[in-house]
Amino acid sequence: PGSLLVAFVAATAGALDNGLGRTPPLGFNPWNCFGVDARGGCKLVNPHLPAPGCHPFNESTILSIGEALVKSGLRDLGFKYVNLDCGWTTGYRNLTTGHLIVNREKFPHGIKWLADALHSMGLQFGIYASASKTQCCSRKYGPSANDGSYEHEKTDAQDFASWGIDYLKYDNCDPFAESYKTMRDALNATGRPIFYSVHGPIGSEAVGLANAWRTTEDIDNTWSSFVERVAINDQYAQYAGPGGWNMPDMLEVGNFFDPALGNAESRTMMSLWAVVKAPLLIGTDITLERDPSDLTMSILGNPEVIGINQDALGEQARLVQSDGVGQVWAGNLDGGHRVLAAVNGDNSTALDITVDLSRVFGGASASFVARDLWKGETWEERVSGNVTLSVEPHDTLLLRLKP
Repeated sequence: PGSLLVAFVAATAGALDNGLGRTPPLGFNPWNCFGVDARGGCKLVNPHLPAPGCHPFNESTILSIGEALVKSGLRDLGFKYVNLDCGWTTGYRNLTTGHLIVNREKFPHGIKWLADALHSMGLQFGIYASASKTQCCSRKYGPSANDGSYEHEKTDAQDFASWGIDYLKYDNCDPFAESYKTMRDALNATGRPIFYSVHGPIGSEAVGLANAWRTTEDIDNTWSSFVERVAINDQYAQYAGPGGWNMPDMLEVGNFFDPALGNAESRTMMSLWAVVKAPLLIGTDITLERDPSDLTMSILGNPEVIGINQDALGEQARLVQSDGVGQVWAGNLDGGHRVLAAVNGDNSTALDITVDLSRVFGGASASFVARDLWKGETWEERVSGNVTLSVEPHDTLLLRLKP
């Protein structure tokens, strides 16, 4: 895009009024690291795990994740949602009652017990359902699988509330469009505040319907995948704000296994998801004992970067400059602060990116104190006008700018 003007105010027309999502949710979802698809294949093949490189999530996995969030300090930084994804049912409902059947091999104590356990850790608990006749991963059970929530929205919402659910991911999987609104109303009718995240309606269709909405298809642990998705997400910026957020899928931070570029790629993804105010749902195994050179946990737990994502203004930063290799994203923050992310798309060579701050932030007199959020350093001299930023391969320079 040419000259953009981060002097706009985010316009959110009637976000879902359930009191939730005033800032993007922070938490964990197991799909990107523990997901097993309808064909039994790993969503992620992790070279640090025994063959086949993944294992499905279950009760003990989810409890271990909760404990890791607490022990690592991530919970206290705001990462409070521990969510399930597809794979917690048997694929079927009870034909007499219509209630979903929990997979007791994976969750021997049931869902309410698990919710209570996570709540006792000071965490919140999320679950997965779909606006269809069958959940995505349950297709492996064949055409008789019937664990989708279409035409069962009220029953499922009541079950979720009775179990103590705090977050619902409502997927597509050959969806019925009317089911998204029906589920929203069913959740509201329970009287329990449940964050409502949908994959289906986007932009104007999602405002007033949900607290977050997917803007892209599923992500994977490659540079091209997340860079493409955050660019697609950019076109929906006008619809996001407190109460309703654009979501270019879940984080892959920690799943980039190139020893030379992994940390840089994780910093870049975390930077971009933070500035565009995307939900930050961790998708890497935080229970692993990682090599000291692996900075995943400190990247996820950088309080200043999280602060950008959780900024009270809730304005999504925009892509304001791109030449095919380098990118600049910029946006407004609360209190007149600004944020700027300079991204190097080259995987082998450092890149100098020149930014005209007066163009990006409107006004020739724009002058700022700059703080590098990844290094935790405040620059000695103020910045204004044209500024040249040096960025390492596949890395991002993330700056908070104070007038």
